[in-house]
Amino acid sequence: MVAFGANLSVFWILSANSWLQTPSGGTFSEGHFHVQNYFAAINNPFMVRSVIHMALATVETSMLVVAAISAWSLMRQKAPEFFLFSFKLALVILLAVAPLQILAGHESAVQVAEHQPTKLAAIEALWDDQAAGSSPAWTVLASPDEASGSNRWSLSVPGAFSWILETRPQLSQPLRGLNSWPADQRPHMVGLLFYAFRMMVAIGLAAAALMALSLLLWWRGGLSAASFAQWPWFSWAWILSAPAGYLAIESGWVVRCVGRQPWTVYGQLRTADAASVLPVGEVLTSLSVFAVLYTVLLVFALYFGSRIIAKGPNLTLEPPGLAAPVILPDRSGNV
Repeated sequence: MVAFGANLSVFWILSANSWLQTPSGGTFSEGHFHVQNYFAAINNPFMVRSVIHMALATVETSMLVVAAISAWSLMRQKAPEFFLFSFKLALVILLAVAPLQILAGHESAVQVAEHQPTKLAAIEALWDDQAAGSSPAWTVLASPDEASGSNRWSLSVPGAFSWILETRPQLSQPLRGLNSWPADQRPHMVGLLFYAFRMMVAIGLAAAALMALSLLLWWRGGLSAASFAQWPWFSWAWILSAPAGYLAIESGWVVRCVGRQPWTVYGQLRTADAASVLPVGEVLTSLSVFAVLYTVLLVFALYFGSRIIAKGPNLTLEPPGLAAPVILPDRSGNV
């Protein structure tokens, strides 16, 4: 039920956020949105791929946590049979989910190119227009300079961008660079968007490579409880994958929401016009309360979670239904 509730939350949160990215199901008039079709608003163009991408991300991150805890315990030779089984179970699920997540991420990027060309240009630090039929380079690293509308320096792979975006040697459609839009119509903080996107992709690819290595070791018979203690680098690679999974999710949200700027509702309502009419003090108070509350919850979660992980499972417990029945007398004293 917890998993079902969490995924139901994923659906509604992503449906609402996707509507902000691609509003549909009604019309804007005199500063108001008039709903004409609630189903169309919920099932907006971004919704399906966004929900799939996020649902897969939650499963992948959860399994990275299970694998990390298992690797940490195996490195210390704690309950090796139990944690080797949990590690292999998490690995099997990851091997099924990770390729789907990479595909879902690519499809989401294609959708961004179709509906939000300014966001695509920002996450690629693409300043100049690219003509259809061209083969632009893909920029791996760069130092974007918004003032000059260019990159101070860049490290690129020639001709790779069309392969990444359209899986073909040349672009089928022209791409607009950031300089083709007025400054107040495109996202700023280009450096943040550029590297947040690359951090998300790099973590996903690194995790996939670690899974492939683990599968190879398993196939060759080298994935045993003892191997985690013999190869600390292997154990630590899995341990560090747990926080990396959360970092990848947060990076994805940065790209999604910062990249939507300067719009709250893309192309319809600017963020400056959507600012709260409440007094600044009230907004600051509620924000501070939420920040303190969630910080306290995080501290408690880390504290109790670390205690549970350090203690490990109680392997003396019998599974439900296997314990001897307890016979009690009834009210008359009969057994």
